[in-house]
Amino acid sequence: MALGACGPVMAIDDVAPRPDAATTPVDDAAIVDSGVAVDSGVAVDAGADASASAINASATTRRNTGASGELDVVIRVQNHRSLMVVANSDGAARVSVLSVVDPSGATVFRWQDWYNAPRRTTKAIFAERTGTSFNWPIRAEDPALRDGEYTVRIGTYRVDGVTSRPNVDVDITTITNGDRDLERGRVKVALIWANGLSANGALVAATERAVAHWRTVWNGAGMDLDVRYVTSTINPALPYPSATTGDLFLQASSLAMDGEVPVLIGETVNNDATQYGVAGHIPGPIVRSPLRAIVVGWLANAGSDGVFSDNDVRLYGEVFAHEVGHYVGLFHPVERTYDAWDALGDTPECRNEMGCETMLGTNLMFPYSICDTNGCLSTTVLTAQQRAVMQRYTGTL
Repeated sequence: MALGACGPVMAIDDVAPRPDAATTPVDDAAIVDSGVAVDSGVAVDAGADASASAINASATTRRNTGASGELDVVIRVQNHRSLMVVANSDGAARVSVLSVVDPSGATVFRWQDWYNAPRRTTKAIFAERTGTSFNWPIRAEDPALRDGEYTVRIGTYRVDGVTSRPNVDVDITTITNGDRDLERGRVKVALIWANGLSANGALVAATERAVAHWRTVWNGAGMDLDVRYVTSTINPALPYPSATTGDLFLQASSLAMDGEVPVLIGETVNNDATQYGVAGHIPGPIVRSPLRAIVVGWLANAGSDGVFSDNDVRLYGEVFAHEVGHYVGLFHPVERTYDAWDALGDTPECRNEMGCETMLGTNLMFPYSICDTNGCLSTTVLTAQQRAVMQRYTGTL
């Protein structure tokens, strides 16, 4: 039972550098069309929980990238902890985030610094999907938000992900979070049953036990969970998240309330009964988007006999914790190629299988499970800097 493909993995060597890498303007004058989207401070509807008022979402605004293939999104910050930009294209273009400029005019984030780097902070810079989601700040070492206007530059690209595609309509939503507590956090989750699965009593019982274990793992890192179960008519044969499966994810988005992380539970992922789960993006959006879901295949989690043992339930819970960990901004501390790592200082930069398993094998975000005939090693460890990323996710209350 291996978790090697449980999270969205992208090998750096598979990403071609953009041809304009040396010339893309970052510190020059902002390229803004006539429809600048500014955070309007509309409270996200997250049920009766009053604490949800800490999260505010703008109305979704349709913008066009014009002849440059780029546009600037302006977010007004006033005593906010974090911000998120969610951008969805017309369905053909690929979308990425290029830069962030703070109220003083300083560029605090540039795609060039991370695109070909062996350390990873966000998937938002890669023009792989028809939408993107970006959270700022990401890490404890990133500068805290200051009052004023932040400018996030968005680019649109052709299917190859490197050639600019101009004149693309993009739907933009901005979200801010005013919760200043970085010690305790809470994430809202909608667990969505694929068609008919909510009638499987053994599966429901195993899932509830797995969620309890997930809650225990996250509580140790200062994170709480609110979980709501939802039924659906979605086909239990779930697809792998990609540029061509956005319609399903939009359907899942409609079943989750704004502010919730949708987790789809099906039978298989990509017709693979060994695929445990995949997150739609790092980080994931908390408003409607073709990136907005995590897919989990219960057959893989139940093991070869299809019956949940206690060890299977534990692993199932850690799969939930791992995949939603991706969704709130965490990467694997090391990829299975042993040449790419997260950008956190307290996850060791190991370089081979033995060394990585010794140093990081119990970390929740390790890319695969270490198993023998007696079962799999439990993965429950989250470092201080991993916890800091989770606390800075805009969907964390």
